[in-house]
Amino acid sequence: MRAAERFERALRTSAACAGAPIRIASHAASEWRSATFNGARHVVEASGARGAALDAWLAALEQDELSVPGHMVAELRVGARDHAGADARFRLEGVTVALA
Repeated sequence: MRAAERFERALRTSAACAGAPIRIASHAASEWRSATFNGARHVVEASGARGAALDAWLAALEQDELSVPGHMVAELRVGARDHAGADARFRLEGVTVALA
């Protein structure tokens, strides 16, 4: 399973555990490498039912440790948010580092 698929699964699991299931509309992942590490940058467009559970999950997401097997989430932030209608749409931007 690729890093992008593991990242998506971890996001969906985390949201479901918080009582705020999400739907992922798109996920762009690009690999990166440095002298000592390799990983991926992720941009995820997702949505979920508006409400306190989703708001709380998004608020805590940047501080929580997201568990992605074989990877460490080095950075995760919530980008643009749109609360039109019954759903809230949002963008998540993250960086994962592959563990050796």
